[in-house]
Order: sequence, then C-alpha cells, then structure tokens
Amino acid sequence: MKINGQFKDIAVQPYETLLTALRREGYFSVKHGCETGECGACSVIMRMRGGETPAIVNTCVMLAAQAQDAEIITVESLGDRRGLSVIQQCFTENGAIQCGYCTPAQILAAKALLDRNSHPSEAEVRDAIGGVLCRCTGYVKPVQAVLNAAAILRGEARDNLPPPFRRVIAPEGTGIGSPGAFRQDIGDVRWGGEGPSAGGRMTQAQAQTQTQTLTAILAPFMVAPEPQTSVVGKAEKKVDAAKLVQGKPAFVDDAPLPGMLYAAMLTSPHAHARIKHIDTSKAKALPGVHAVLTYKDVPRVVYASGGQSYPNPFPYDQVSLDSKVRHVGDRVAVVAAETPEIAQRALELIEVEYDVLPAVFDPDEAMREGAPVIHDEPDAIGIKDAKRNLVAEIIAEHGNVEQGFAECDFVIEREYRVPQVQQASIEPHICMTWWDEDDRLIIRTSTQVPFHVRRMIAPLIGLPVKKIRVIKPRVGGGFGGKQEMLIEDLCAHLTIATGRPVRFEYTRAQEFTSARSRHPQRMVFKAGFKKDPNGGAPILHALSHYVIGNTGAYGTHGITVQTVSGMRGLSTYRCPNLKFHCHIVYTNIPTPGAFRGYGAPQAEFGLECLMDEAAQLMGVDAIELRRKNWVRVGDPLPLAAALGEAREGFEQVVKTSGLEECFQQAMAAIGWERRSEFAGKDLIVDPQRPSVRRGIGVAACMHGTAIAGLDMGAASVKMN
Repeated sequence: MKINGQFKDIAVQPYETLLTALRREGYFSVKHGCETGECGACSVIMRMRGGETPAIVNTCVMLAAQAQDAEIITVESLGDRRGLSVIQQCFTENGAIQCGYCTPAQILAAKALLDRNSHPSEAEVRDAIGGVLCRCTGYVKPVQAVLNAAAILRGEARDNLPPPFRRVIAPEGTGIGSPGAFRQDIGDVRWGGEGPSAGGRMTQAQAQTQTQTLTAILAPFMVAPEPQTSVVGKAEKKVDAAKLVQGKPAFVDDAPLPGMLYAAMLTSPHAHARIKHIDTSKAKALPGVHAVLTYKDVPRVVYASGGQSYPNPFPYDQVSLDSKVRHVGDRVAVVAAETPEIAQRALELIEVEYDVLPAVFDPDEAMREGAPVIHDEPDAIGIKDAKRNLVAEIIAEHGNVEQGFAECDFVIEREYRVPQVQQASIEPHICMTWWDEDDRLIIRTSTQVPFHVRRMIAPLIGLPVKKIRVIKPRVGGGFGGKQEMLIEDLCAHLTIATGRPVRFEYTRAQEFTSARSRHPQRMVFKAGFKKDPNGGAPILHALSHYVIGNTGAYGTHGITVQTVSGMRGLSTYRCPNLKFHCHIVYTNIPTPGAFRGYGAPQAEFGLECLMDEAAQLMGVDAIELRRKNWVRVGDPLPLAAALGEAREGFEQVVKTSGLEECFQQAMAAIGWERRSEFAGKDLIVDPQRPSVRRGIGVAACMHGTAIAGLDMGAASVKMN
C-alpha cells in the first residue's frame, strides 16, 4: 500500500483491521474509538486501486488486507517541521481543538471536502465533518475553521491573516509553538496610582517630593498606556495545538511499550448473581496467556472508586474482584496475553457457574421490604441500611417549610425524572502499567484524577504510595466519567502477576455497562408563592426538593452527587423556607458516577421546569418571576453549611452576580418580546424529525467549581 506518498509492505494477520495495522506502523493520528465505524476517530483518506475519487474511510471496520494497493493519507502527511497546512493552522487559530482526540479525523474530513469543493456552504461543512463525532466542541469552531481555511485556499483575505498563518521554517528537530507576544518593556511602567510607597525612614512629604521630581525628569521617556494588553482579551492557541493537529503522540495509547501484554475483562451477563464455581484452567493453558485473575487471586480490600476528595466519601463497598456480581457488566475475571485476540479467546475458555439472584432496578422498589439485598457482604463500610438498599439519607432544612406552604397564596408540586446517560468519551478508558528501573509501578492512564488514583490504588495492590507513579497524558474526553479509579487496579494486578507491561482498554460496549454515567433521579419539587403587596411578580416563600437518587450497584459518588443536587436545586432563588430530602439507593443497574455538573443539571432541570409551570399557571412572565426571586449580592446560601459534599459545609454568601446583565443580553438575543408569536404554532424544525421542536425559553443555572473550601489549586510564578 501507499501511505502518505510512500510505498510500504506491511505484514498483517487475516483478521487484523486497518486501524490496528496503521497504529502498529506508528500512525498514531488514527484513533480507536468505537470498533463499529460510528465515531469516525479512525478515519483516513483512501483511494482504492482503480478508484478515481479519494474518500473518507473508517479503518476500524476494514480489514488491513482489503487495503492492498490502496493509497492512504493520514494527518501526519499534512504538516511538518517547516509549518502546518492551512487547515491545521485554521483549527489552531479558531480554537477548534479541545481534547484533540477527534481532531486529526476532522482535519482529514475537511481536506477531503475542500479538495473537491472550494466553496462549501456551512451545511456542506457540517455534513462533511459530522461523520466524526466530537463530544467537546459542539462543532461551532471546527465548522468556522473549515470555512476560514476554504477562504484562504481560494486566495481571499490573505492581507488579514494573522502572523501564525504564514509558513514557518523551524530548525531541524523543533515543532511549531505559540508565537510570543512582545512589547516595549517600558510600556509596562506606570506612574501615579494610590500614592507613594517608601522606606520607613522616608517621610510622606519627602516621598511626594521625590515622586514629583522623578516624574518631571522621566516625562519625556514615558510611554502612553496601550488600549489593549498583549494577552488579556485576546485569543490564545492551546500550548499543544500544533502537536494535536499533526496527530503526534499525545494520548495513553500513543506510547506502546516493548514486551507489552494485552488485558481483557470477563464481565457478568447477569444483573445479580453469585459465582458458584469458576474454572480458569483452560484459559491459563492457552498459548500466549500469561495471567488469569479472579476473586481467588487478588487481595480483598474494600474501597470506594470515586476520585472525589480525601478521605474518600463512603460507602466502601467495592473490591477489585468479587464472588458476587451486582450488575450486567460487573467484573468477573481479567486476562493478560500476548495479543488482544489471544486475550479474547482466553475469556471464552473461562467456565463460570452462576447462582442467579433476583434483581431490582427501580429505587422505590429497592427500598421496600422484601426487596433483594444487593450488598449483604459483612466487610462493606458506611452503608446506612443495607437491608433496605439504602446507602444514605440526607435531610437539610432552613426555616419551616410546612408552615411556609400554609402561608402561601399559590402552591405548585411537580415530579420530574432524569434518565441514566453515558458520558460517551471518544477515547475509551485505557491504562498501561509497568515497572520502571527503580522498581516503581508506573501507571499511565486516561484519568481526570491522577493523584486520587495514586492514593486509592496503593492499599489495593499492597504498595506504598511512594512506590507508585501515575502519569496522566492528554485525556481524549472525560466529562466526569474518568473521575474514577476504574481499570487501573486490575491493570496493576496483572503487571504484578506477570512482571510485564500491560495495556488494558475498555471496549465501547464496556463503556456502557462497566464504566460510569449520570445518576438517574426521581425528583419532587414543591414551591409556594405569596402575592406581592406592591403588585409585582409573586414572591417565593417556601421550596422543597425531594430526590430518590439511583446509585446503581455501587455507591461511588452517590452521596456527593446528591448533595450537590440539593445545593444547586435550592440556591438559585431567595426563599426563607427551604428543605432538601434525599434517599440514595442501590439497584442493579450499571453504576453511575461523576458527569458534567455533578448533580446540578438534574436539579436545575427540575427547578427551572417548575418555575416555568408556576409562571404559566399564575399568569406572570417567566423572566419576571425569576428576576423577582433570584439571589442577589450579599444574600446567604442557607443550605451551604448543611450540604458540604459528604462532609460538613460552611456558610456561603453571594459575593458577585451577573444574572441581570446575563438575562438582559439573553432576552435581546432570543427575541423574548416576540415569544407570543410562537403560541399555538407548529414548531417542527425538520419534517423528517417531527419530535424536534424549536421555541423560546429561559433557565437560570448555578454551577460550582470543585469542592468549595476543600479543593484547591496552586501555581508558582517566578518573575525575572
């Protein structure tokens, strides 16, 4: 085959995909994402023998042998050490790169489009790159990058190109980075201000005299302040943007190790069962298999897998491998072998006899008497009532809610449900482990919480923390799903058992059954309003929020997600009487975990739906109802002290707020004053998708970053 203009002879296995072959040859821009040709991360441009038009091809569903005599283009051919291609430059300059995992495939899709169409419309660009799934950007900036590249390639607007678009020649061995922004040093000098500052022996009068003298002497040399700064308020490229658009190694799987073994995991086909008997002898006897581990082979150490804080919030209800499985996709055994194919074959040879138990999937049913008990193990720690499948109960109240409702002129109560949703990162969970030259265990993993992983894994594998090093390269999408120690312990157990480097990656199916998701919730919101004696919008007087949080088979993140849900669901609006009540319940669904917003989106969805319905029933403008009641600067957040993410919180006060300005701009942008024109009209956007409607609506949301008062970030700045 011909790859990037060079003929290559590649020896492949009959079953080997083109994706596997290309990555083995060092073309790391071609990414693994789905195995089914749906995500597009593995795309290349290919022209088959005898074909005329190159096309985008998904290499994960094409056998390498089928590419015999084909011409293949990967992103590695587009840019070099002398500079980037126009499309690559546009992606860097337009901020079209976030995680960067899908970027090479998007660039190839853009190249294929622009090679055949120099004047594409926005719709044509969206169609061209839409086959490459991107979980980060929302496509706005990639689309703009392609449109800009098309204009440049047509020869338009070249005078307006910023310097980075000009071809850059770099010395051998160097890459293209962000250009420095320099100004005259004296331009940073400023005089005046709030008054002089001097040594202790200088009087105020002396300081003022010297300041006046120096100002007069230096006046001819002073530079007028520039209207803009060199950095603040201006777009900056990602520091590794050039690396990502060229498809250079950046992710976990882009650094294969010599002698590496490949792991595969056997998972439960049952939602609830005990392992009566497991026989691994045939799997161990398979040539190329180096280790097969079950619950009999690893230490039983209980832990919580959520990387949230220290110490980890309860419950501690997991072990690396157990004799009981609690959801479809739960761990049963793990294998390490010379090739992925041998590892998969070994899984098929493991014989397991299950005692299938009754399962429960609805949290209301799980709490009822006689329901199957999901966690009956004696060594679990921190479960409130295992016999009722109750992980925890949270109650927080401010004022007197029941009395508040009795005093209201209008009361509304509604129930809302939020389903289980998967993060669907394009890069699956993947980890590599090996021993270094100092007998430290190295864990190279796609994680959002490397230091939590290091701390949590130590007792599971029997090593001190100082003998473990966790390397977090660039993460190909996480969205909270990688805020977990999910596969690192099994990978480490295999390296300890074999003494060899081990690579462990989830399949796309395992991402849905064995990884994490958003917590499904059933919420009941109740709000009471009093009439404004001055005739304005009604005043919120009482608000309650009841939640049944379904934490699935294990309690990881269950308590902390629900406390955030209560905090965000009851902090957006002023109210003298508040109550949050939550039951966190085990069921036999795959375990939820962290997901963008960490409990807040569920609560805010319910709260804002309630505010809309209340406004409609009371006959008031939805924004005016919110404006009348939203929190203002100086207002306390009454439940903050009670809801501290599985630990005692602290008092919080609103110090800044841009709600009014935000709503003013939003109202103007969406044409809020014209909303009556939509009443009773057909809002179907696309006849082919009648369930998709377009209208005008508003919502106010509050989001917090990290755990207030607990998490912190630090940086050192050295001034020369």
